[in-house]
Amino acid sequence: MRIRHAVFAGLTAAALALLPATAFATEAPVEAPEKPKGTKFWVSPKSVEAGDTVTAQGRCVTPYGFSLVAPEAFKQVSDKSVKRAGGTDVKVTYRAQPGTKPGNYLFVLLCDTVEPSATVKVVPAAKKAPAEKQPAAKQVSKVPAGAPQTGGGPVDEPASAGWLIAGLAGAGAAGAGGVVLMRRRPAGRS
Repeated sequence: MRIRHAVFAGLTAAALALLPATAFATEAPVEAPEKPKGTKFWVSPKSVEAGDTVTAQGRCVTPYGFSLVAPEAFKQVSDKSVKRAGGTDVKVTYRAQPGTKPGNYLFVLLCDTVEPSATVKVVPAAKKAPAEKQPAAKQVSKVPAGAPQTGGGPVDEPASAGWLIAGLAGAGAAGAGGVVLMRRRPAGRS
């Protein structure tokens, strides 16, 4: 009978010791699913003024290179396309030339036998109102004194308080198990 009590007390103490670790365990991060494969193409933003930039982006799924056909009113600024296994991630930035007339302009991605296209709209430049002079901002009327109250510490942090409570509960349960075992000892033994 005594061995069963000792085993039970030992298993209980072990379970209580592991309780805080399992209570605060988090799930392993799940990796985002892989993006579907296929040729895609778009431009952003969809509308610009003359002088603004537009980025043509997409994925060209072919072992060969790609070509991007842009309107004459747009000049290439940068090409940050990256060749990867199974295709190329396309990212080319263009600038609408000053003086570009408002209207719709077509970009075409030539990718093997697929030719997706996207349209960007050039809009007239918005007229800007003259900036009004604003008075200088006033300083604060009351200047704070003393050190900033930042808080912090074990009481303000619930995670450390939880660990403390769980540890004390485990120690208390183990102590209670020991008391029960000591009381059940035969009177002749010490």
